[in-house]
Amino acid sequence: MSEISTPSAPIPPPPPPPPYYMPPQRKKSRWWIPLLIVVGVFVLMIVSFIGIIAAIGSSVADSFEEEEVVIKNNSVLYINFKKPLQEYDKSDGFSFDGSSDKTLSFFDALNAIKRAKNDENIKGIYYVANGNLPGMAKMVELQEAMVDFKSSGKFIYSYIETGNKNDYFFALPSDSIFMPREGFIEGQAMGASVMFYKNMLDKIGVNVHVQQFEEYKSFGETFSRTNFSDPAKEELRVLLQQRHELFVSSVASFRNLALQQVAYHVDKGIYRADSLWSYGWINGIATETQVRDIIKSRLGISEQDNSDNEEGNENKKKKKSSSKLELVSLKTYAHSNSGTDETEIEDKEIAIIYGVGGIRTGKTSSNPFGGGDMEIASTSFIEDLRRAREDDDIKAIIIRIDSPGGSALASDMIWEEIQKTKKVKPVYASMSDVAASGGYYIPMACDTIVASPYTITGSIGVISVIPNFAGTIDKVGITVDTINMGKSSQFMNPLLAYTDADKARLKGMMEPIYTSFVSKAAQSRKKTYEDMRMLAKGRVWTGADAHKNGLVDVLGGFQTAIDLAKKRIGVKKGNKVQISIYPRQKDKFQELLESFGIGKEKDEEDAHINEQFKSFVGNAVLESVSEKSALPAPVRQQITDALNITRIGMKEKVQMALPYSVHFE
Repeated sequence: MSEISTPSAPIPPPPPPPPYYMPPQRKKSRWWIPLLIVVGVFVLMIVSFIGIIAAIGSSVADSFEEEEVVIKNNSVLYINFKKPLQEYDKSDGFSFDGSSDKTLSFFDALNAIKRAKNDENIKGIYYVANGNLPGMAKMVELQEAMVDFKSSGKFIYSYIETGNKNDYFFALPSDSIFMPREGFIEGQAMGASVMFYKNMLDKIGVNVHVQQFEEYKSFGETFSRTNFSDPAKEELRVLLQQRHELFVSSVASFRNLALQQVAYHVDKGIYRADSLWSYGWINGIATETQVRDIIKSRLGISEQDNSDNEEGNENKKKKKSSSKLELVSLKTYAHSNSGTDETEIEDKEIAIIYGVGGIRTGKTSSNPFGGGDMEIASTSFIEDLRRAREDDDIKAIIIRIDSPGGSALASDMIWEEIQKTKKVKPVYASMSDVAASGGYYIPMACDTIVASPYTITGSIGVISVIPNFAGTIDKVGITVDTINMGKSSQFMNPLLAYTDADKARLKGMMEPIYTSFVSKAAQSRKKTYEDMRMLAKGRVWTGADAHKNGLVDVLGGFQTAIDLAKKRIGVKKGNKVQISIYPRQKDKFQELLESFGIGKEKDEEDAHINEQFKSFVGNAVLESVSEKSALPAPVRQQITDALNITRIGMKEKVQMALPYSVHFE
């Protein structure tokens, strides 16, 4: 039997090889994912922040779209300077609650009083003394506007609780002046006080080298002397005498009193209300409520209604009775359109460029004393001047100057730009309270200089005030060693005692600058060098004396300069002209961004100087001159001026600065 063969089972595959270690395979890196997340979050934050800022800016801007102010019939213009009157409104101002902090400029205040004269809704002015009055030149121009206001037959009433000569002086145009029974006025004769720092500096080993051109350029004496020099005393006595005569003659004229009688009472000093009444200086003893009742009676308002609408238009949503006394603040009225006449506005424009504060090189920025915009920074000022010059719509330029001077270099740079500008269009200078030293250097480049009789001007001269700390470091045991590459290596090194050679070299550097100042002034005023030098020597003049001596062309206020410019460009008498203000006001959104440090240009060099200055004088000294300081305002101002000239001196050795920061008492 044969065998039957059957199919064999499938042969299993061979077993896998024994396991061995293999490194895990690396996955592809995804490093970009977390980076993308971070960048995405950052971009989202930026977009969100910009959106929030834009929303806030839009909200703030919307909130500042003020309702039109409606001045009710039988209203009274209420003047109460709760804050110092600024030369110009540098910004609109804002807060996050949407409230406006728009300031009141002198120009606005002046125009408001002039408009109110012909506004049928304004029946009179009510002035309440509260200090904060401007300087003499601005105060007199406002006073003249009030006199003109009265010529319309409208009334002015004033109320003074306590005050000084300026408070009373400003009230003189009033029909009636009232004081409460216990009120008083500090009406003493004119005087001046200046602080001298030499003894204090001696105690800490600081010696200040002062080089001046010439004898009347006496500001540095506050560091190098303990009292007035004879030339300084001479020029200050003249200023005091003129202001004293102005006060006495004004009181005699407005109050219809004998000149000798007024002079006698002024010499006696402080006066209570009852004495002032008996002398004829005021019209009656009354509280403020009683004065308001007198005004109501004048307006025909029932005395039974004793609730007044104080600055009534600032809360417009409330319904108010027409029988109440409507007091409209000067600031509210200034920013309204009430009283605007239908006079034709010609298609011509005048630029007003403000130069307010100390003069220095660089761009406008913050400074250790605050109020960074209230200074004349050469680069920023020249940019404004150039914009006005290149604007074809602008036919004339007025430089409104209120400055005690500062940097010689900055003053000359601005002078050169004005020379270029007046070849294109007329340039006028309007001097405010102070236009001296560098503050005169700038106006003398203009075609025409207009000054108030009470402007302080002149001071044609230069000065160098350089501290030396060799004595200070010696007191604390510090020594200084030097390596020199030449004789001039340690020129005016404040850590080494200044040598006679140093002082002679400094004088030689300053003399040509002084000569140039006198020469340019002589050329401007069409005088010989020697004639101008006799008027120079650093001497300060009132506007009235400056006019007599040919240093200014026309006596008058701000409005006078505007009228001259209008006539020059052919604006018909009685017609208005468009006004463009420089520096440009910042819009509210821009200010908001800058509050976050966005979009604000920085002057790095100036910032560095400021930091050095702060370290040098210390925070305690800077706090002593702040508005929160307990020191009297005149004292704060004198210390501030002394510190400011020191600050400028850290950058520039030669300055054009007013001789003294004087508080006239």
